[in-house]
Amino acid sequence: MTLSGRVAVVTGATSEIGHATVLRLVAEGAAVAVTGNTPAKLDKVVADLRKAGAKFQAEALDLSRPEAVEGFFAEVARTLGPVDVLVNTAAWRKPQSFLETTYADWRRTFEVSVDSYFLCSLAAARQMVPRRWGRIILYGSVSGAVLMAPFPAYTAAKGAVHALVTAMAVELAPYGITVNAVSPGPVETQYVRANLSPEAIQRRIDRIPAGRLATPEDCAAAVIHLAAPDMGYVTGQILYLEGGFLSAGVLAR
Repeated sequence: MTLSGRVAVVTGATSEIGHATVLRLVAEGAAVAVTGNTPAKLDKVVADLRKAGAKFQAEALDLSRPEAVEGFFAEVARTLGPVDVLVNTAAWRKPQSFLETTYADWRRTFEVSVDSYFLCSLAAARQMVPRRWGRIILYGSVSGAVLMAPFPAYTAAKGAVHALVTAMAVELAPYGITVNAVSPGPVETQYVRANLSPEAIQRRIDRIPAGRLATPEDCAAAVIHLAAPDMGYVTGQILYLEGGFLSAGVLAR
């Protein structure tokens, strides 16, 4: 129960990664406020929170709207208390080549995957600064370091997330607030299973020294690690969760 008495906000809680992260935070004793833009999926998260006996708040929101973010964080402070831990998980991406990418798709990718992170981090930090303690964790991706094809907009967005971590970490460190990223490689989710053939999944596994894809629970464990009270000296870091993929280079077979 390393987060007993803490209040955590998780955006994108309706994704498999976000859902696993929420349940792990609750298991560690945190009260949670969760958001997602699909009410039906959010209902499933709420059902699990009730089953766990969690203290929680849930709301379906478009977090690219500043007024929605401000209202949500104000309500969290009123109902649960000031935010201690923020985990930004929301993401949107569309498979298409650079030459096929429309400006509308580019903007939507950045609205969900970057703009919402900025707005939520700003709102959370303003509640953390007076208490001189906080943990802000953004979900990045290995695509912030290497190309994830065919997702040029998503690759650019995750690079921006990594840069935002650096900028916020430096400015917020004097207030006792850490800012880090959890950046997975391929994660075994329903989205991956629906969009990749078994052969395509195996090709990815063949490039990962650990011999498997990450799981949503792996991602949640990394979040808990960075959110822990005794991790106050770790900030500005990109924690790649990729089973050795980035280190492997070209493997001999």
